[in-house]
Amino acid sequence: MKVRITGRYGEVDYLHPKGHTGIDFGIEEGTPLRSVFDGVVEKVVDYGSENIGKGVLVRFEDGTTGIYGHMSKIFVEKGQKITEGQTLGLSGNTGFSTAEHLHFGLKENGHFIDPTPLADKVGEYAGSAWDRFLYNGNVTNNDYPTVWGWIYEKTFGNRIEHFVTDYISAFPLLAVVSLGVFGLCNMFSRSFAKWGVIITFILGGLAIL
Repeated sequence: MKVRITGRYGEVDYLHPKGHTGIDFGIEEGTPLRSVFDGVVEKVVDYGSENIGKGVLVRFEDGTTGIYGHMSKIFVEKGQKITEGQTLGLSGNTGFSTAEHLHFGLKENGHFIDPTPLADKVGEYAGSAWDRFLYNGNVTNNDYPTVWGWIYEKTFGNRIEHFVTDYISAFPLLAVVSLGVFGLCNMFSRSFAKWGVIITFILGGLAIL
């Protein structure tokens, strides 16, 4: 699943006055979250409305500890052996959070380190191909609470870059759907079939936007 980083490691803001200890991903609540490596569940936590809320800490085979926070449901328990790609639970909006998202942290020798190099892998193990196609990037800790700010982010901000990336990811699915549309419309006329394919790709782009 192509995910967007909405909070970076080390950022300082009103939610993280001492610096963000992980990275945040704009992920829809209920998205399956899977372990990025083999390991053992070190701890399962529930801090209520504080901190990361419901979370799972996995001790990976390389000695680092991955922290998954703000989850809605947890499917594993302390001491359980985990294989790479195994579902740990579902993303959510628990704890001290402003919107549904995943907080992913990484510790080495008891100290937080930058987990950004694992961002792509975290995204790879979240959601499904359908989620990737429909993903609209719900964000947390955003800086555009106004209508004009939202419009700016969707046009002149980093949205173009995200749109192109998401469209490329969705292209194989759009191609399959367009073939079906072409075959159906071609029963009426070839011109109608061509327009059907064009409209399919346009609607797909609007869905991603």
